[in-house]
Amino acid sequence: MNILFSIASFLMDIVFIAQKDKLINGLITDRKVKDSTIKDLMKSNTELMKHQMLINHLSEENIREILSLAENNSPVFFEKFQLFFPHFIPEIVKINSNLIHSELYFCALMKLDFNTKKIAQCTNNSIRAVESKKYRIRKKLNIPSDININSFLINI
Repeated sequence: MNILFSIASFLMDIVFIAQKDKLINGLITDRKVKDSTIKDLMKSNTELMKHQMLINHLSEENIREILSLAENNSPVFFEKFQLFFPHFIPEIVKINSNLIHSELYFCALMKLDFNTKKIAQCTNNSIRAVESKKYRIRKKLNIPSDININSFLINI
């Protein structure tokens, strides 16, 4: 009798474990789908922001010129950037007037949606130095860590 009871209890445990395993696998699959959806939405958002820059009276030629100046670390870049985005720097300074010129320059690069590696190449800095600068800018502008700093600056 004890052996039958042990076998029945063992079989019930196996069924219970199988159900839980199926449930866990379903949750993992759902999370992967949601993560990929989030990535797709972030890419779409970036593309929409770039398209928004075109709508804001910027021709593709002007954007290419600004991007070229930024990529070549031209001293003229920041001046041209301010011509094409006249309200950006004043809006940033309204948030925190203690930003220094190099931080405003980095903000301009992030507004153009340059990633950390590209900013490092453009400014002849290490990736770690750029990450540190972005972190300090994030803190000075009170940007929560769950918000992409580039997206935040593109929206300004």
